[in-house]
Amino acid sequence: MKSGLFPLPQVRFPASVDSIGQHIALGYEIWASCETMGCNHTVRLNLVFMAKYLGARHGARPQDLKPYFYCPNCREAGRDDRRIGFTHYACTAPHSLVEFACSDQQLAKAG
Repeated sequence: MKSGLFPLPQVRFPASVDSIGQHIALGYEIWASCETMGCNHTVRLNLVFMAKYLGARHGARPQDLKPYFYCPNCREAGRDDRRIGFTHYACTAPHSLVEFACSDQQLAKAG
């Protein structure tokens, strides 16, 4: 599978999604959360930027991502800033409205 920005790895089924490129290809998201009590700072990761920086074949497991992240709020407060957890979400909603726009245009032409 090729993309305009960088090559994405092939996804085989049953899917074993373990790289950043496979997350992008399947529309998955990764969120990073601070696990320090009282902080709970959470951010959605920009997987396209990460793939450009680390490579599409870079691992997406917590042990692969942890060296690159810290909590800015905890660092500023002088607390342990490396207690980061990652949550992986499968795509549950359409990311593009192209399909709906096409069907609306077809309805307008028919009507």
